[in-house]
Amino acid sequence: MASTDLMRLWRLHQIDAGLIEVRQRAAQLNSGKAQQEKLAQLEEAAEKHPYRVLHAEKTDLELANKTVEDKIKKFEGQLYGGTVVSSREVATLEKEIESLKRQRDRSDERLLSMMDELPPLEASYKATNDKLEEAKRAVASARKAAVAMRTELETRYKDLNAERPTTAKLIPPALLAKYEGVRKARGTGMAMVVNRQTCGGCGTALPERIREFAEAGKTVACETCQRILYYTEGLV
Repeated sequence: MASTDLMRLWRLHQIDAGLIEVRQRAAQLNSGKAQQEKLAQLEEAAEKHPYRVLHAEKTDLELANKTVEDKIKKFEGQLYGGTVVSSREVATLEKEIESLKRQRDRSDERLLSMMDELPPLEASYKATNDKLEEAKRAVASARKAAVAMRTELETRYKDLNAERPTTAKLIPPALLAKYEGVRKARGTGMAMVVNRQTCGGCGTALPERIREFAEAGKTVACETCQRILYYTEGLV
């Protein structure tokens, strides 16, 4: 059975492994990048969809037509209201009114053709918009999940970080120094004895004498990776 010092050192190892895991999970945290890319593609597709382009053209044409109608009414009011009396001014107004009416007729003709073009495109545009709304919800959901996970990881990191110095103080300085040296060199300072014969850190088959020392609860290291070995009966 492992000594008390080794059990405390193993707890320190678990804390350090937990800190590494938290950092790795935080770095790989899914912030919805894939969902955001899909959303951007759908936004572009909706923006450039023929229905939307045609509908925008229709709106512009209707606004332009209203402006033309207002001008026609204004000029006809001047023409028939007695404010214009000279033949030259009358001729100019009549010419302008005719030009505006031709412009209005062309716009009306285009608007009529749009009434035939828009309906077949509407279903496709609606489907694109439905996908767009679904993508927006997916992005919002991914962000919410990422925020929740980040909060959870931050809490765990703070808890482990707070526990580490307290645990480290309970370990003999020489043993702690050896552990820290290996940890800085290898990333982790301890390894479990797997199946009573293998180093869980590097996978090396352990010599019999090393296994016996580990099983006796003595401080012994893997000769290959130098990690301090930890053996507990009944575990891996």
